This record gives sequence, structure tokens and C-alpha cells, in this order.
Amino acid sequence: MDRATVFGEVAETYDRMRPRYPDAMYDDLIAETGVKVGSPVLEIGCGTGIATAELGRRGLHVDAIDPDPRMLRLARERVTGLDVRFVEQSFEDYNSGAESFSLVFAAGSWHWVDAQTGLPKAASLLNQTGSLAVCWNLPRPETLPRPSGFDAAYRKFAPKLADVASQVKNRTQEHRRQAITASNLFKEPVSFSYPWTKTLSSADYTDLLSTHSDHRMLGMQTLAALLKAVRDEIDQNGGTIELAYETVLYVAHKLT
Repeated sequence: MDRATVFGEVAETYDRMRPRYPDAMYDDLIAETGVKVGSPVLEIGCGTGIATAELGRRGLHVDAIDPDPRMLRLARERVTGLDVRFVEQSFEDYNSGAESFSLVFAAGSWHWVDAQTGLPKAASLLNQTGSLAVCWNLPRPETLPRPSGFDAAYRKFAPKLADVASQVKNRTQEHRRQAITASNLFKEPVSFSYPWTKTLSSADYTDLLSTHSDHRMLGMQTLAALLKAVRDEIDQNGGTIELAYETVLYVAHKLT
């Protein structure tokens, strides 16, 4: 099973539950890159079009690529009337012909791009004043209390994910920012950060977990058992859980 394409199995749930990006991020993106109405943008791994629609609403001409037709079906429904066209393809296989872009953008997808070829290809697709921008919604659960039974549930049903669930691993994307600089293809990235929180019911939280690629790779029976244990634990502790996130945006201008 290809971990990068498991999202299409739950495209509707993904579209409903994946957190959006704050309006301030799009405002800063446009201000920092200098893109204007009609500027050509290439979006990598657009998924169900969550960010695509926001770019389109701001008057940008967006070419959005994604290899999964199940995700693109929902994306097409979201951008009706906007200046967006879709390409069912991976970024690695994408060929723009003679077209170049003012912005290459990846919302929560840059980590799926091949590390050796991604940065050179992005640079080659940009015009002389173009920019690469990548963003993620990163969970910060270590900042909030959570049910104590979570650790036991993960140790029982998904021990390989137990350290992730306990937030032992570093969930930042700082190493990707450093890789952009080290490529010598872009100027030092400009960083933006937007902290925020959201409260979910037990059902919504486990629906969200079901869209995470590492969880989907567990297999349906194991995943169902894990999600039931997590849902029961939340229900026994008030029925809701507060999540803390940080939206991180890196904008890197192409070196000429």
C-alpha cells in the first residue's frame, strides 16, 4: 500500500475533518511573494482543494496537481467558477511545457515530494522572480491535557505509533526549511507561524485520526480497534478534546 495515496480511501472524511489554514496565512503568503490577480500558481498535492479554493478566491490562476482521482473529484466541486485547472499526476511526473509560475505552493504535501528532485524541479518551474511556499498544520498536543488512557490504547493496538501519540518525536518541519536553504536554489526562507486551538467531539477526533496516513497503514481491523479505544477514553473524560495546532509557512524566493 502506498502511504501517500491512502487519503483517497476516505476522501470525504478527509475533506470534512482536516483543519483549514488561517486567513492570515494567505494574506502573508500573497504579501511576501507579491503575487497578484491572474498570477500563475502551481499547487503540489492539492488533495480535495482546501487550499486551492482559497488561492482561487484571491484571483490567482492555479494549476493544481494531485495523483489521486478520488481527491480531485471533491476538489473540482469546491472550485466551481474559479480560475483553477487540475492535473491528475504526481509532482515528480509533472511537465508544464513552456509555462513558468510566479509561485509553487504546497499545503501539507511537501513532505511527500521526493527529497532529491523536489527542490530543483520547483526552482526550474518558477519564473525569475518566483517563490516556493510550503505550509503545514502541525499538532501541539503537548501544550494541552489529554486523557491518560491514550498511551495504553496506542501501546496495545499500535505500539509503533505509541511514541508519536506521546509526542516524543519532534513534529516540526524545521529540517525542511534548512533543506531549502542548503539547496542553494533559494534565498533563506521567511518563516511565519500561527498558533490556534480547536475542540472536537470524540467521534470527530477519531474521524480525524482515520485520515492520518500512519494510522491508515495499520489495517482496517487494527485501526477500528484503536479508534474505538480512543473514542471511549474521550467519552469517559467529558466527550470532547481540545487540540492545539501551529500553522507554519515558509516562503523562499528563487535565487537568480
